[in-house]
Amino acid sequence: MTDDFMNSFFEDYPQAQSGRLTIDELNKLMIEYQDKINNSPIADFDGLSPEQMNALLHSPFTAGGILQLRKGMDDYLDQVPIFRLSELLISEIWNSGTLKLTTKGNLPVKVCELLHNQNLIKWEYVHFVKKVTEDEIPYIWPLKQYLLDEGILKKRNNRLSLTKYGEKFILFSKATRFNNLLTYFTSHFHWANFYDLEDNGKCGNLGWAYSLVLLSKYGMKSNTSEFYSLKIIRALEKELWNSYQENMNNEAIKDYHNAYAIRFFECFANWFGLVNIEQKRDYLMSLSNRVVITKSSLFDHLFEVI
Repeated sequence: MTDDFMNSFFEDYPQAQSGRLTIDELNKLMIEYQDKINNSPIADFDGLSPEQMNALLHSPFTAGGILQLRKGMDDYLDQVPIFRLSELLISEIWNSGTLKLTTKGNLPVKVCELLHNQNLIKWEYVHFVKKVTEDEIPYIWPLKQYLLDEGILKKRNNRLSLTKYGEKFILFSKATRFNNLLTYFTSHFHWANFYDLEDNGKCGNLGWAYSLVLLSKYGMKSNTSEFYSLKIIRALEKELWNSYQENMNNEAIKDYHNAYAIRFFECFANWFGLVNIEQKRDYLMSLSNRVVITKSSLFDHLFEVI
């Protein structure tokens, strides 16, 4: 890698090998060249530069970045399913003062039914559910955990109530409350809870902001989940990408595709209302469906790619 860098540097700056430049002059050329590389589009990053990718991985939404939250998004936040449900659960606990949990420590069935009956989040397997409980509906436990982990709710004597911070939190602007929820699910919640794969929750969560950029770019047309996960693999998972070049059907690739589809699309993006999901029969694999994605109209009201 170092040799490749130096060879390309000398190709662009042949005078650097002349022996007539001072150390300061060489360093200046090196910095200039490094800056050029960092800001040049890379095919593996779907045309983004290393600088842009670094920002998406480590500091999305910062000023000057390509991914931004829309300034007028407040008018659309009530359309975000998981946000609406968080507001509803907070309101339910605020109005009751305390909420008694089950002996297992779960939300009572009546509250789970209240959340579920809003019909805000589509889930393919809901028709198999015989009783609406926290253990059976996939978004209820993460929602409760968010409110506990963020210190909005407290659990005492097997009852939930708002904390002092929670009482202040409900007075924050709607955008602030939404940002808090989004940050929790992208940066604090362990995505292995979405799908059990021995990767420490990395697949889907790694590069989530890059996934949003891809969805913004390609989401107007129907594409399979694998269309997006392959782009993530190419950009961020070099070992897997090299394996894919040798055998596109190896088990590690299949596992990655499955985890990405469930974690990023069927959970995160679906719960935030960012995608429309179709399950289409894959006739080459009779026991599975293909997840086909388009971005929702809500997506462009919340996010802007510059």
